[in-house]
Amino acid sequence: MTRSIAAFATASLALLAACTTTQSGPAERLEGTAWRAASIENTPAAESTPSTLRFFDRQLAGGSLGCNAYSTTYFADASGLRFGALAPTQKTCAVPVMEQESRFTSALAETRGLRLDPQGALLLLDAEGRTRARLVPMTP
Repeated sequence: MTRSIAAFATASLALLAACTTTQSGPAERLEGTAWRAASIENTPAAESTPSTLRFFDRQLAGGSLGCNAYSTTYFADASGLRFGALAPTQKTCAVPVMEQESRFTSALAETRGLRLDPQGALLLLDAEGRTRARLVPMTP
């Protein structure tokens, strides 16, 4: 299992690293990738109620905020990454889960860029370049 996670992370890294070496744009490289939040606003994310981000196609993304499922649009180009308004379900969960959900919602709303760290994690960056969330690849 560890080998398959490492292989998926390597493939995801290669896919995103190609941003500067191919004709296709950033949206095409995000398409089909799936990520789980490891930390949100410098706070570890709960693995039992994961916050996730899946890039379904060149404009549609979604996943779990922690408690609620959501969908959104996204726009990725050479200048960065931005998400549209979120359309979440309306469940209520335990307070710690809802706090994580609130942090992840805020991180997505403030995202203006992305970067991969040396371990292959996707970093969602705000307008000042600060990391709002660190996401690790999910296995397919």
